[in-house]
Amino acid sequence: MTRLTYWLSQFCSWHEKFKNGTLGADLLLAYMQARADLGAVLVLGQRLEIRANDNARRAVRVARAMPVEFDLLGGKASSLTQDISVSGLSALVGEAPAVGTLAPFRLKLGRDVQPVVGRCRVVANIPLRGSVRMAVTFEEIAKEERNRIETLVCDAICSDIRVMLRSEQPQNLPAPPAPAGT
Repeated sequence: MTRLTYWLSQFCSWHEKFKNGTLGADLLLAYMQARADLGAVLVLGQRLEIRANDNARRAVRVARAMPVEFDLLGGKASSLTQDISVSGLSALVGEAPAVGTLAPFRLKLGRDVQPVVGRCRVVANIPLRGSVRMAVTFEEIAKEERNRIETLVCDAICSDIRVMLRSEQPQNLPAPPAPAGT
């Protein structure tokens, strides 16, 4: 197994343990550094711009369809996210408010999970086949809620990594052993 494959596999293992509250305190710093490192690599791959006050983990976007609801001047607008990051999201809406508009939102992370609630600022509107792809940044959102979104982003990344790792396995060989220290 290559070192990169091992590292990616180990990261996903650590992430699962972090989510479940079973990651040992001795591995927490290494896991958080790995999150930062992976974020930097993905930002590079996505060719995203990082502002001076942001970090790579905030900029990484994943394409995921999550139910989101905005309170706009014309009423509630329900949609699915096109992509999501720790700092914002984009979603298709019928009509979008002007860039700069602040709007309350509710982002549903799962069926039996409380939605993330906050306020966002519209930063772009891109017309798209009778709809508008509205991009927003999270303006008013609790730190715990931002952490929940970051965990969701890491879940999506790990899901994609696992699919990639499985597709690269030779058909007739057993899977490699789990990384040490997991």
